[in-house]
Amino acid sequence: MKTIREIGSEFWTNGPTSRNRVFLLSGRTALEYIIRDILKRYEINSALLPSYCCHTMIEPFFRHRIPVRFYDIYFDEVKGSITADVPKARENEVFYFMNYFGFHELRGLDLNEVLDNYAVSIEDRTHSCMGGNSESNADYSYASYRKWTGFDGIAVAVKKNGGFVEYPKTENSGYTSLRRQAFSMKRDFIHSGFGDKEAFLSLFEEAEHLLELDYAGYKPSADTMAAFLQLDTSCIAEKRKENAVVLLEGLKDIPEMERMFSAVKENDVPLFVPALVKTGRTELRKYLIGNTIYCPIHWQVSEFHYGISKRAETLYREELSLVCDQRYDVEDMERMIDCIRKFYVR
Repeated sequence: MKTIREIGSEFWTNGPTSRNRVFLLSGRTALEYIIRDILKRYEINSALLPSYCCHTMIEPFFRHRIPVRFYDIYFDEVKGSITADVPKARENEVFYFMNYFGFHELRGLDLNEVLDNYAVSIEDRTHSCMGGNSESNADYSYASYRKWTGFDGIAVAVKKNGGFVEYPKTENSGYTSLRRQAFSMKRDFIHSGFGDKEAFLSLFEEAEHLLELDYAGYKPSADTMAAFLQLDTSCIAEKRKENAVVLLEGLKDIPEMERMFSAVKENDVPLFVPALVKTGRTELRKYLIGNTIYCPIHWQVSEFHYGISKRAETLYREELSLVCDQRYDVEDMERMIDCIRKFYVR
């Protein structure tokens, strides 16, 4: 049957779809999607990644048999700032970079100088997507929004020049179903106090295990996409900034903890407020849990981190992420600081 080439009258489609910006299930899904697009266009010999990163940022390169090496990310105690030490580029190498925890202070990395030396660049904007500049200087960028608010899974991949060739068409319904069930059970537990806490924690863990095994090529669910488009980012940013300021001020008087960032600047929207705990991090976390305060650590050293330096390993051993998100207010931040003080004066 011949297609009718009518021009005008009522619309029958939403098109055209932007091919340089694609929504996917998770940050790792987006990164793997970007790597596949890169390999269609470039001859890649290796990838240079920051030493301070989650294993989920490394594994997609291994999946595609791309050798990985690391540049040091460390805390410079003299300058009091997180710092990058980037080696000389190799031929046909991917350069991967990111800011940390929503703060845009990273010494030692001059992007204008660095990016021209690499075949292709990727910026991980997961920690910085709520603040700073809206556009990336990298050839590719991506961001996951799961840690910013209660989405079961959504991320965006962006290509600076040209469009992506493929478009994901399948949802990971098993993963999203588990996450939603866990969300519902936790919501009931928080609001009413009833329910089995271990049950919803087990569902969250099961969902993450499923994603670990099967994450590539999935799009977000339609209702998650709709919720994302209605997200009030200005409200999220304002509350997180307000809470982070309280935490940073409180940490000034606790010598056992070193602030990784000293202030919330104009373009910063904190994901967490990270601090370095010189000794007793495990004991401090247990004490906080005993007071119903749950602070994660970023991240665990994995088998994928082979070759990082002793200097770089320090962040993994000492970092503690203080929660500052939009569910909480100033009084909650003050309670957290008060609990930390009490731990050290016992």
